[in-house]
Amino acid sequence: MNCTTKAPTYCYRHNPELIKTRNKDEFDIFQLEKELNLLSKESQDQIAQVWTIFQQSSKQQRLLILKGILASACTPQLSFVATAAKPLLCTDFTAVLPTEITKQIFSLLDATSLCSAAQVSKRWKLLADDDTLWHRMCEQHINRKCTKCGWGLPLLQKRKVVVMHHDVSVKNNNVKKRTYHQITSSPCNDDNSNKRLCSATTAVPQFYRRPWKEVYSERLIVERNWRRNDATSRVFPRVHQGIISCLQFCEAQNILITGSYDKTAIVWDLETGEVLRTLRGHARCIRTLQADDTKLVTGSMDNTLRIWNHHTGQCIRILEGHTDGVVHLNFNCRILASGSADATIKIWNFQTGECFTLTGHTKSVNHVSIHHSLPLLVSSSDDGSIRVWNLESRSCAKVLKGHMGPVQTAIPSMPGFLHCFMKQQQQPKSFRKTRRAIAPISKSNTSSSDEDEDNTITNHNTRPSIKNFDRSSEQVIISGSLDNTIKVWSLESGECLQTLFGHVQGIWTLAYDKLRLVSGSHDGTLKLWDIESGLPMYCLEGHQSAVTAVALSDSKIASADDQGNVHLWDFGMQPSTSF
Repeated sequence: MNCTTKAPTYCYRHNPELIKTRNKDEFDIFQLEKELNLLSKESQDQIAQVWTIFQQSSKQQRLLILKGILASACTPQLSFVATAAKPLLCTDFTAVLPTEITKQIFSLLDATSLCSAAQVSKRWKLLADDDTLWHRMCEQHINRKCTKCGWGLPLLQKRKVVVMHHDVSVKNNNVKKRTYHQITSSPCNDDNSNKRLCSATTAVPQFYRRPWKEVYSERLIVERNWRRNDATSRVFPRVHQGIISCLQFCEAQNILITGSYDKTAIVWDLETGEVLRTLRGHARCIRTLQADDTKLVTGSMDNTLRIWNHHTGQCIRILEGHTDGVVHLNFNCRILASGSADATIKIWNFQTGECFTLTGHTKSVNHVSIHHSLPLLVSSSDDGSIRVWNLESRSCAKVLKGHMGPVQTAIPSMPGFLHCFMKQQQQPKSFRKTRRAIAPISKSNTSSSDEDEDNTITNHNTRPSIKNFDRSSEQVIISGSLDNTIKVWSLESGECLQTLFGHVQGIWTLAYDKLRLVSGSHDGTLKLWDIESGLPMYCLEGHQSAVTAVALSDSKIASADDQGNVHLWDFGMQPSTSF
């Protein structure tokens, strides 16, 4: 039937262009004519006449005719009208509105709704899979907590790392040529023991541009694995003859480096667990190490720091100055900080060669960490205190006290770290109640979508109190102590914002990023903590003794214990995993 109203344009249902794109109506002219032919000739003429009169009527006359029909219709006919009219009233707004407006509407959807929209029709799939929509989705969620839904996805970013292999001398003109090898990795980040090295995904040829939906899907699978405690684990062969005190790994270079009480540092193949090389030179046990793309720095109880080329095993330089063992170190592109059992901190400047000493702690300095963007240094000590140092004035800016035992580690937050840690009186009552309702995640708690997955850590269907609660970007310090607790401190005020309980014995090590926190304890357990609730999500079991070192990346956790064992948990995509 054709629309014969006096309107200057066709209505939605009878527009010839829209008829081609939208779903087929339940009633079409051919079906009606087929049913009409089953009646007698007289009945056919009467019905055809009624249809003709209705078509030729004005809008007001049509409404009056319909009112009369409804007034005389019985219940079965009214029921049929109600059922048949509902789908006919559905309008495909994507066919009516301009594409730009449709994409703007789609940009308001979450990832789950966007995927559902792609299943409506071919046209909807084309619009919902638009690369700009998924690029925005990635910007909202990757390497950060979304301010709307609270969902965050791991970074897994790629970059080039140039590693020098060897020098080749040309005898004729006495010129040395260096050969290089390029590998793919993610940006170095000094926020914890592993982020100082690089986390990576498989290299992709530059001519291939992955769709942003595929990028999002890959990271969503990895994040679901983290939340469901779905990881593959393996144990490295026991090679060290003593306690492993420190470790770090780089997925890009496919290496793991461990330092031990047996005076050696070992470079491992991360994938196979094979020992690539052993670094020897320290006279006493190695307590700390940190590496970047080209060098490794180790600190030992022989009072020295050594700088190595970890690709060749060659010791490049020895730094001396401490009067007792070096317990911890941390460096960036400009300076190196070392904390010692002599209760002092030394700052070594790579550019000028200058070295100065910070004093204030009364016992061994267990941990030092250079702030990412400010000229500050955070240190922790056996004296139970945490100190914040101003590197420009070379003085102590703050002293944080609250732990009841030696503080083993204290790490300042990285830029972009959003959290819900705050003093109890600042939290709404509804938010505090929600925190008490949160339960640890088990492997049985699975969900089909990212929003539903977020709900699995509560005893309710939704988490309005947490999702609607403003996350804070206030910079914090997270510390672990042998008093069995983890504390979160305000870097600005020095106040303790929250204390996390869960371990039954002292905490030796911890690491965290923008999405999760992991801690290792003397009780032999690794705990993964929910940044929003401050409660442990689940434990990683496998160690039979105290966990002495832990490293965290976007898809892996590596840990070591005082029996010389190294465990690796991989939450990344497995070969059989599909989108």
